[in-house]
Amino acid sequence: MLTDSALLHEMQTAGVFLDSLGRFNDITGFLHPLEGFALMRLAASGEGVGEIVEIGSFMGRSTAWLATGSMRAGREKVHAIDHFKGSPEHQQGQKWEVPEIVQSGSTLERFRENITKAGVASHVEPMVCSSAEAAAKWDRPVRLLFIDGDHSYEASRCDFEAWARFVVPRGYIAFHDIGSWEGVTRFFGELAQTTTEFRQVLAVNSLRVVQRIAAPAGAMRKSA
Repeated sequence: MLTDSALLHEMQTAGVFLDSLGRFNDITGFLHPLEGFALMRLAASGEGVGEIVEIGSFMGRSTAWLATGSMRAGREKVHAIDHFKGSPEHQQGQKWEVPEIVQSGSTLERFRENITKAGVASHVEPMVCSSAEAAAKWDRPVRLLFIDGDHSYEASRCDFEAWARFVVPRGYIAFHDIGSWEGVTRFFGELAQTTTEFRQVLAVNSLRVVQRIAAPAGAMRKSA
């Protein structure tokens, strides 16, 4: 049976989800609310000590979920890494054409507006550059990495190879659009079949989350 305290905690958690859903639902993006809630809970309560890094922030929907969880728990800011020029499918004439990209070439202004409206701007550190450029300058441990940039096989592999080495033991890597985009789905399938450093711990719709179970070869020693 549920204790009074456990029931109260569940009700509070449900309330946070419903409040966040109401605030974030208008942010353009492809993240399902249950996927967003999973990211929020990982940001709030996930294991490990380190930074939160998001590859591919787009208009800020996932950023808002991540930052809300971390901010409510008094934990780290979210490093939102994106060149904000959109992926190939967002360009003019493509399947997921984005008006902001066609008109101005960038989603950065809308991203800033959205995270401000969501009340999390103070808990987000935008990094306006490519994933590779950010990784080349990065020197801190990461406890939660969300990969949701270019969904091609090559880009997914490069994002993982550039950033996985920073993820601390018991830290997490989340991948989006598994099953709906061929490239990232193929990469994740290969990773799941070959890795000895990570194990899958969560699947929510198209979100897959793996957790580090071993320290990486040549990893940073700056983790807790």
